[in-house]
Amino acid sequence: MRRLVLISCMMIATTPVFAQTIDAEGAKKLAETLSKYVGKTAIEKNIVNVVPERDSYRVTFSTGKLLESLPKQDYFKGDFGEYSLLAKPLADGTWNVSSTMMPAGSVEVTAPTGPESIQWSVDNANMNGIFDPKIGALSKASFSYGSFKMKSTSPTQDVEASANSAKGEMIGSPAATGGIDFSNIQTAADFQETMVIKSPPSADDTATDGSSVASAPADPLKVVVRGKELGVNTEGKGFRNLELLDLWAFFIAHSEEKTLKDPDQAELKTKLLAALPLWNKLSGAYRFTDMDVETPLGPFTAKNISQELNFDGISKSGGYHYALRSNGLKYPVLPIPEWSVAFLPTDVELAFGATGIDLDTVAKAAIADMDLNREKPFSDEFEASTAAAFMMNPPKVVINKSLIRTADTELTVEGEVSFTALKPESRTTWEMTGFDAALDRLTKASEQEPEIKDYIVFAKLAKDFGTQLPNGHIQWIVDQKADGSVNINGNPVKGPDPVVEPGSDGALDGGATLDNNVIVPDDEEDNQTAPAQ
Repeated sequence: MRRLVLISCMMIATTPVFAQTIDAEGAKKLAETLSKYVGKTAIEKNIVNVVPERDSYRVTFSTGKLLESLPKQDYFKGDFGEYSLLAKPLADGTWNVSSTMMPAGSVEVTAPTGPESIQWSVDNANMNGIFDPKIGALSKASFSYGSFKMKSTSPTQDVEASANSAKGEMIGSPAATGGIDFSNIQTAADFQETMVIKSPPSADDTATDGSSVASAPADPLKVVVRGKELGVNTEGKGFRNLELLDLWAFFIAHSEEKTLKDPDQAELKTKLLAALPLWNKLSGAYRFTDMDVETPLGPFTAKNISQELNFDGISKSGGYHYALRSNGLKYPVLPIPEWSVAFLPTDVELAFGATGIDLDTVAKAAIADMDLNREKPFSDEFEASTAAAFMMNPPKVVINKSLIRTADTELTVEGEVSFTALKPESRTTWEMTGFDAALDRLTKASEQEPEIKDYIVFAKLAKDFGTQLPNGHIQWIVDQKADGSVNINGNPVKGPDPVVEPGSDGALDGGATLDNNVIVPDDEEDNQTAPAQ
């Protein structure tokens, strides 16, 4: 679908004047418009072809002709088929875009480690939408396909993947601050991926006659991943698609020039600035439902597994966040002590990111400094000032609420880490439920494994440092200062790091050294005995 959407977005500059009349002349003008984004060569060699078809234009992208136009080489060969869509002009200036073509394809590569290949096919594909030239995007679209299959082979692993009954929707609209707002949701049922990981032969053995004999490779490792549903969604706010398409058209127009004249460089800088901040917000996520992973150890299962990305655009104080969440984890019988099974996590959620990142100043300074006719497009002064600015104002690392949950306990953490002169200063809040239940399990386990008692001592010490909250949780607020000191719930547990003069190697008079604020005497002094009386 992405390739078809790209072709439809290239129709942005079409006008109702030639769009309303479906004939060869209109097809020629539409092809000229597309050449701004694909290059004139693509039109002349029929890599992209436009012909009238009933009340529409058929736009076809031939990957075969594209490959024919490339320099001959032995590394890569492929067959991607033809991607085609029908574009029907409507009275309001928009276009109805549709396609039922999603051809099979294959790629073969001669890599240093051996031949690699991939084949794929899509059955019963269908896509339909409305393209609006005013926003340069699909205002609404839907797609579906009956099944998807993919197979790849290489010297190190073989992969087969498939999915059934996929569908998706996309909506785009003008954003109040410029650009467009869009959302895209896709789902596929009955996802399955089989991976066979091959082991290379072991180190050569030596025969009795001194000759080298290659050892047999180890048995391949097979892993099968299944998911009842695979979902993907993306969302953008204020995405500058028109400006980015305009920038792309500039690169196509100057693709054969080795140097840019000053007026062209000035135009490029204007277009780069116009594309900022690229987008206001951009997010994406994918999720597996009822996931099952078969391994040589047995089946691992999860009710849900998902990943999330959230990115600000280029701004004075941008934030960039990532999250990984897995719920309902179950395990096969593992080669671990029975008492430790209850400590295996059933739910894991990790979320972190960075905030306060000033990419706006850097981007604008880079555009102003850029000179593509220099040996180095960016000057040493720019690079040095950018590095100095980062040192003076580094980003802040944020730990969004994350958790690990077991059969008895739940441990959460959130906080942030900032940097002063590149020295970390952090404040994190930890909370735990079920602490006593976990301690009881450890105590019972220590009856069979006495060495566990050492862990129990540290667990009890940790509880003593904690604060009992009204809801029964135990809380630890950990503060680490830039000087190296650490407090837990306001109680100092470590003092500031010693200040060591340059060249002193941390040594004090008499040879004693500093280790976590503790003076450690020399070994000779430790071993001195009192003189005999």
